[in-house]
Amino acid sequence: MLARAGINPAIVEGSTDRVHTDQVARLFRLVQQQLNDEFMGFTARPCKYGVFAMVCDLVRHCKTLGEMLEKVVEFYNLITDEIHMQLDYTDTSVCLNIALRQPTLDSDHFLTEFLLVIWHRFPSWYIGEAIRLRETRFIHAAPEHRNELRIMFPGNVLFNQPGNGLLFDQQYLDKPLVRTNRELETFLANNPADIMTIPGEDNSLEAQIERMLLRFNHSRLVFPKTEELAQQMGVLPLTLYRRLQREGTSYQKIKDNIRREVAIDKLVNDNLSVDEVSDIVGFEEPRSFTRAFKQWTGLSPRNYCKYHRG
Repeated sequence: MLARAGINPAIVEGSTDRVHTDQVARLFRLVQQQLNDEFMGFTARPCKYGVFAMVCDLVRHCKTLGEMLEKVVEFYNLITDEIHMQLDYTDTSVCLNIALRQPTLDSDHFLTEFLLVIWHRFPSWYIGEAIRLRETRFIHAAPEHRNELRIMFPGNVLFNQPGNGLLFDQQYLDKPLVRTNRELETFLANNPADIMTIPGEDNSLEAQIERMLLRFNHSRLVFPKTEELAQQMGVLPLTLYRRLQREGTSYQKIKDNIRREVAIDKLVNDNLSVDEVSDIVGFEEPRSFTRAFKQWTGLSPRNYCKYHRG
């Protein structure tokens, strides 16, 4: 099967070489077809090959992302007991939760991660823009490929959570589905290759700056001045200010977002102390960090950790 997918079997024998996305997509499709199971053997009962295509046919008549997701949740909960999907709403956000009935059958969490990728990328493709994730939540502990997951799911990636889910702003629910039926047919013909190549990341100026700043920050966050950042971006400081303003943000907000995301990661996933995290994200003393963290999340660092560790 590896050969049919165009993959050298030696790669799975300890090689550090990467497999091209097209090869992985072909392998996934072959496994699904061979097993007649879109869950690829990671559940007690199969999900017959063709179910995803049926879902796509069902939602092509929907007008908005919110309507589409409600249909998807209703459909999967009707046709299989092996996974349970649920939409949880707050005043400003929504979380798409996906639970496996027998998570022990997915011991390496492959299916869990695969399903979350699908239900982030496919809706993003359908509305014509990447859905910016506030949080991606996993029940399992942080795996060795944790950094890969941060590339796959931009935003806060949290482990040891009460459930698996994608948290994003409710504003996306009103976005119209912009793809035509012909585009959907092409998408299905290439499935799952197109899902794996849909950008998971936001291409806004804000997101570009965030990625640039995170690349240059490792042990302790240090941010360039506005003038230095503008020079790195190849624009004038005033132009940078105006473009960010048009996106409804500012350099200060971007820095605060990065501090918040790094702080949450270090507190929840690395179990570092408040003092250690305060220093890492650039505060001179922990009390200032605690005040800022409470402004960002509504909770003190210690209470936030208690909440997310159950």
